[in-house]
Amino acid sequence: MDTYIELKDVRVTGYVSMGLIGLVAAESIWGTINDWQGGSSSWSFLAIMMVIPAGVAFVIWFRSATHNAEAIALHGVRLVSQVWKASDPAQREVPFAQRVASPLIRPWQLTFLAMVLCDVLESLLLDTPLYVVFSTLSTLCAIGAAGLACYVIFRISIMQQRFAVPQRRRG
Repeated sequence: MDTYIELKDVRVTGYVSMGLIGLVAAESIWGTINDWQGGSSSWSFLAIMMVIPAGVAFVIWFRSATHNAEAIALHGVRLVSQVWKASDPAQREVPFAQRVASPLIRPWQLTFLAMVLCDVLESLLLDTPLYVVFSTLSTLCAIGAAGLACYVIFRISIMQQRFAVPQRRRG
């Protein structure tokens, strides 16, 4: 018999987060193409500024996902890896301390940090030949971080939905 819990629906905020994260990666690609063609660096700056709404959307999604994870696991969670462990229905019967999170969470976090570091260096080296190198590295990291972030957000959202109370369809 399945257990259903009253949870917040994190799918919409997850989709918004994934869309904005994808836009950041796309804008980063466009900015780097423009940089290689000798264009204005304002495209890269726009990509950096788009991180803010993507970050806000992610925080909103993460707060709801954390609330759900605590209700599912009856255990305090604060990290993405803990939210994954709490949300995974396949590990429901395993003690929380022994559950395993996705091995893609750490690479996502490191890739994101590398992207931010490259963005900072890119900004500091704006009028030098190394600017394009760090712009390219930043874009490669943005693509990797975006893909991994979207995967983690999607999987956690779907896993949590399996615990949600089924809603009656009105018809």
